[in-house]
Amino acid sequence: MAEIKSALELALEKAEQYGRASKEELTRDQYRDQGRQLAVNFLKNGVDLEAALADLPPPAQPEARAAIKEVLLRNITLPRDGEVDPRLHQILEGLLLVAQDRKAMARQKADLEQILQNFLQVRSNAYQQLKARFGAGIGQMQRALEAQMRQKVHLEVEHLPQFQEEWRRFQGQLLDQFEPMLEQLKEGMLRA
Repeated sequence: MAEIKSALELALEKAEQYGRASKEELTRDQYRDQGRQLAVNFLKNGVDLEAALADLPPPAQPEARAAIKEVLLRNITLPRDGEVDPRLHQILEGLLLVAQDRKAMARQKADLEQILQNFLQVRSNAYQQLKARFGAGIGQMQRALEAQMRQKVHLEVEHLPQFQEEWRRFQGQLLDQFEPMLEQLKEGMLRA
């Protein structure tokens, strides 16, 4: 069974491979590891992130703050199933708590919510249009199957392979359009 190593242990191994790591680098890695752990505890257990960050020594806070932001931002994704991640509100609240510039983070939070809303609206509209387009021809297909099978048949548009293929293609294009906007916004949130 593989052994799971902490960030500090990994940093020490890297130091052995590439020469000696400075004490500052090891300390910085330790602070970042503490920040990542705070973010995980915040997401899983609702730990008071602001208080936990304040409990760290002042030199540790900038590195821990950056690591917290990285973990929280990794958890922001475009909705794959038409629903926004239920933890989004908590994630955005955490980002506001650790932001250096809370006004800038609040603006970016609003921009992020707008991007997600636009994504969901475009997705929903396209789904309804695609469903209507395929629905127009399903009656004829249903009658043909009923005549062939000599019994009542009920077809669902969403279950047709052609519909599913077309929908997957559209979703890929939609993600290609919105992912760069989301990533750019997340980069700005990392700096706020």
